[in-house]
Amino acid sequence: MDATMVKPAVSGMKAGMNKVRPFSFWVASTLPPLVMTLATSSHAAEWKITPTVSLTETYTDNVRLAPDSTKQSAFISEVSPGVDFTAVGARARMKVSYQMQNLYYTNGGDSVRTNHLLNADGKTELLKDLFFLDGSASITQQDQSAFGPIAGNSNLNLSANRNEVKTYRASPYFKHAFDNLASAELRYTRDSVTSNTGGLNNSTGDQVSLNVNSGTSFQKVKWGVHYDDQKSEFKDAANSIESQTAGLDLSYYLSSRFALTGSGGYEKNSYISLDGKKPEGSYWSAGFNWSPSERTNLAFSTGRHFYGQTFSLTATERTRLTAWNLGYHEDITTTRQQFLVPGSVDTSIFLNQLWQTSVPDPVLRQQLIDAFIRTNGLPTSLARPLNTFSNQVFLQKMLQGSVAVTGARNTVMFSLYHNKRDAKSAPLGPVDPSNLNALGSTKQIGANLVWNLVFSPRTSANFSLGWDRADALTSGERDNNKLFRAAISRDLQPKLKATLEYRHNQKTSNLGLNDFKENALTLSLLLRF
Repeated sequence: MDATMVKPAVSGMKAGMNKVRPFSFWVASTLPPLVMTLATSSHAAEWKITPTVSLTETYTDNVRLAPDSTKQSAFISEVSPGVDFTAVGARARMKVSYQMQNLYYTNGGDSVRTNHLLNADGKTELLKDLFFLDGSASITQQDQSAFGPIAGNSNLNLSANRNEVKTYRASPYFKHAFDNLASAELRYTRDSVTSNTGGLNNSTGDQVSLNVNSGTSFQKVKWGVHYDDQKSEFKDAANSIESQTAGLDLSYYLSSRFALTGSGGYEKNSYISLDGKKPEGSYWSAGFNWSPSERTNLAFSTGRHFYGQTFSLTATERTRLTAWNLGYHEDITTTRQQFLVPGSVDTSIFLNQLWQTSVPDPVLRQQLIDAFIRTNGLPTSLARPLNTFSNQVFLQKMLQGSVAVTGARNTVMFSLYHNKRDAKSAPLGPVDPSNLNALGSTKQIGANLVWNLVFSPRTSANFSLGWDRADALTSGERDNNKLFRAAISRDLQPKLKATLEYRHNQKTSNLGLNDFKENALTLSLLLRF
């Protein structure tokens, strides 16, 4: 290697190791509780560990997603070892996917970068039919602003808009059924959301919830009472956020498939509202739930909360070859809550609905779905609005729709969304000057189409087309983003797969801010041991 290349490479490797050390500490403090609790009942579990390594070479004509006048090309070499781990037993299950993404750039400044990608989820029954423990952990790289350069699902670009987000959640709970009269659940949840940017304050949350629901003895009228108390602490913030909710839910069945529904209660929040009004008060809702068949469900309700009139809609339909979903919801929420409970259309859940008839066994069905997503390179989630980094409380109104169609050689998935956020509190901490649009009202509209085509048992192709528009209703900025991907994959050996992909990424703004175009070509090899 040329001596001029040695010094930046060595310094880049040191920078990568500096990232590994805090990551190792974070993993050591969050994942072992999941593994240890799983091990308490793992003697009957089926364990499967699959190491992987991915080798990728990418050429991009705009590595920093910069305007045409300053864009810079680069070759990017990637070596990414990883491991997939699953354990399924009568009283425990766990699923972990981890990848260490090491990137070397021949141009563009940063010679070496290391990203960690983690998705872990586990559940175990510690005391039969009584005491349980759920847990999850994740590490992702996210675009922090809908009004900056959007990299999408790519971690290759050197964009200042791209940041790492870590989450974990641990939730022990008691659950017990009182014969056929009622069932009760008492749950405690501890969670955390951290990022490497000031646009989102690091935070921890504590939540205690109690739910009591009617049992099978109640057929005509079903009921449920619930209480929820949660507190979120933000680093470098003067105030925490506390909320309490207590309510009653009722369902009156006119038939086995149609029920009138209603709820009421009181909710209280501690944040300081922008309009000066206390964010608390009684609430109510009324609606219906209709399930004309096992494959069709429609639920609708309307009501009023302290922030105004609300609506909710959930509709699902499943046929032998299609799955349809439509939902609309309004909630007071925060960026951290959205990271803990993502609002995306999960590809795995979507395919699970689609294949319920053809593969009745849920365990086998999930294994086939995981293999299908992995083999065909499908995205883990479909179109969704960007969870803009913000240290505010906001009212989110979300409409999402999706449909999947499957055939002998084709699978097509289409999704769309309309998302509006209205800030309800002042910032809880420092404001990121590069993301001022997050302080006001924003709107995001988008759609995404994914088409998987199987040519043979060893060869497949994927095409995806995405569009989204972001509006800053306060400043008047409107950004349009378009992303096209085309990839063809072939199994060279039973455990060796090659993929060639072309990507075109484009952004335009009515203010001429951050406009860019990117074309990239990637060749990758994936080896599973």
